[in-house]
Amino acid sequence: MKGLLLTMTEPAPEMEEEFNAWYDTEHMHERLSIPGFISARRWVDPDAPAGTGKYLATYELENLGVLGTPGYLAYVGDNFTPWSKRCLARCVMFRRWASEQIFPGDALPDPAAKAQFLVLCDTPDEHEAEFNRWYNEEHLPLMLKFPGILGARRFRASDGQPRYFTLYDLADAGVPERIDWRSTMNTQWAQKVAAFANVRDWQLRCYGTYIPSPRLRGEG
Repeated sequence: MKGLLLTMTEPAPEMEEEFNAWYDTEHMHERLSIPGFISARRWVDPDAPAGTGKYLATYELENLGVLGTPGYLAYVGDNFTPWSKRCLARCVMFRRWASEQIFPGDALPDPAAKAQFLVLCDTPDEHEAEFNRWYNEEHLPLMLKFPGILGARRFRASDGQPRYFTLYDLADAGVPERIDWRSTMNTQWAQKVAAFANVRDWQLRCYGTYIPSPRLRGEG
């Protein structure tokens, strides 16, 4: 099954320009040089409340084991570059999920996606099997009927909380405002799952495509 490294970050306001310069000119190139990293994209929520994670990054992996290889370990921990250490040390928020794609298993993101809708969620252990059946067999098929949702993939994190998250590829960042997400929770099965799953952490966030500044793109 394909893997995914998901990070949610936010630099201190006075470091934002340097943080983006580091990410766009050093960090992304470094990660994509590692065997097993398929692709990487950055996303941004410009309206995110301060300290809640303005930036999202999605790193597509051949499998989760890539994060244990010498190629990856050569760039993390004590092996971070000086610029990496400086920028990460000044983050006011940093969250990381090392995860495996559990549904459909080997799908890659839609290259036409202009936004990501991220659903972070969890469920009590005793209801985990039913939670996953409901999500895969009922909830995702209903969600994929909405115009503007190009695809959906589910992940289970071996490192990071909540344990489960779903990434929806969106045609644009305005899709969540044009559809009735709550209608998918009106079924009997959804109500049963909600009764035991809502005691855990659930978060819903929409991130649009991040575009580097013209200067970083070499346009000025």
